[in-house]
Amino acid sequence: MSSRASSAPAPDAGAYFDERAARYDEAYDGPAGYPLRSRMEAALRLVGDGRGEALDAGMGPGRLVSELARRGWTASGVDTSVEMVAVAQRRMPEAVERLLRGEIESLPFADGSFDAVVATGVLEYSELERALSELARVLRPGGLAVVSYPNPGNLYGLWKTRAWYRLVRAAKRIGRQPPLVFPQGARAQSPERFRELLAAAGLHPERTVYTAYLAVPAPVDELLPGLMERLGRRLEQNGPALGRWLAGQVVYAARRQV
Repeated sequence: MSSRASSAPAPDAGAYFDERAARYDEAYDGPAGYPLRSRMEAALRLVGDGRGEALDAGMGPGRLVSELARRGWTASGVDTSVEMVAVAQRRMPEAVERLLRGEIESLPFADGSFDAVVATGVLEYSELERALSELARVLRPGGLAVVSYPNPGNLYGLWKTRAWYRLVRAAKRIGRQPPLVFPQGARAQSPERFRELLAAAGLHPERTVYTAYLAVPAPVDELLPGLMERLGRRLEQNGPALGRWLAGQVVYAARRQV
């Protein structure tokens, strides 16, 4: 999510998440963690059970990479945040040597190293086309890529970025508090355009799944997280009809061309 409206310089994504690694990890289990859980569940459904070696690029605190290992994959992970890598290594001490610090635009692996790659919650902070090319590079021919990207048309996100954050920033200025500042994000991409970018990187799109349906606006979502999740789960069951308007994230499955 970009913060170009703020006059403060955008922080580096690695440094930003270094300061928030423990809180980000804890959020998965908290009442407001529905968007994170929903996105991870969708990615795991698309990847399926283990049939070889898998990479979680942008692994964060290691939640998804540990689930890949539990489902039979020989799982590796990489993240730009030193603190996120440390949390992931504590979660998976048996795989410390496979959980590395690195950039998604220059993955520290040889060509064709993996049968599956996953990248959730990271591409929006990357040089997008370079990152997709790297994911394709480290995949074996016929391998599966499962990636997420924010849904630019969702009403929750439009309200939060165009109205709520502006109100918060104004209140902070009045109170002489530091402004809201987020890492510089990649450009918004419609699902149609994102599928084109996948194909250009040599990844043939197979499935598109809308996830994390957000029907409760900020700041009510933080005050009533249980309501947010109950409504979101019910809307998920109704299929993709409302996804373009309510889903916070889109998860894509694409196959590397042989």
